[in-house]
Amino acid sequence: MASSAADSAVRNYLMALRDPRALRDEDKISKLQAKLDSSSDELERLRIRQEIIDAQAPSLDRYEDDFVSHAKAWADSVGITERAFLEEGVPPNVLRRAGFRVAGGRGRPRGSGSRGGRTRTRVSSEEVRAAIPRGNFTIKQLQEATGASPAVVRKVVQEEEAAGRVAKAGTEKSSGGPGRSATVYKRK
Repeated sequence: MASSAADSAVRNYLMALRDPRALRDEDKISKLQAKLDSSSDELERLRIRQEIIDAQAPSLDRYEDDFVSHAKAWADSVGITERAFLEEGVPPNVLRRAGFRVAGGRGRPRGSGSRGGRTRTRVSSEEVRAAIPRGNFTIKQLQEATGASPAVVRKVVQEEEAAGRVAKAGTEKSSGGPGRSATVYKRK
């Protein structure tokens, strides 16, 4: 039988993957805001402001670490396979860290093809969405961070922009090379 701590670790990580904002603690944010409103010390206000920022966008890392600690034993106890986790959008590298045996990739053998031996694995829209950074980013940077195809990354960014969660923040400074400068985006 799985423990409630393990259940929570797996549930929270899957929720965070799907929508990191689902794990926001609104009560904590309200209390911090009230504390900020009543503070007159500049350094304390700065510290509280950072706590609010962190609470408004919970770090996936915290949930990922809990998942890695509990997922394998939990899955073994309830009969869940790594394939089910993969199909729910858990990245293969996270499953490996948790102790699952996950194949390296599909398709051509390593070393073949024009990508210098890299085998591309399927990256879901949810993985790309979860990897959108807090600061500025370009399509290429998000693609490199996730390993997703440019088409998947563009689709996710367009969806996030349409939903009002991402906005264009200008263009990248020109490197002097040919072509236009990349569009820079920012998560709201």
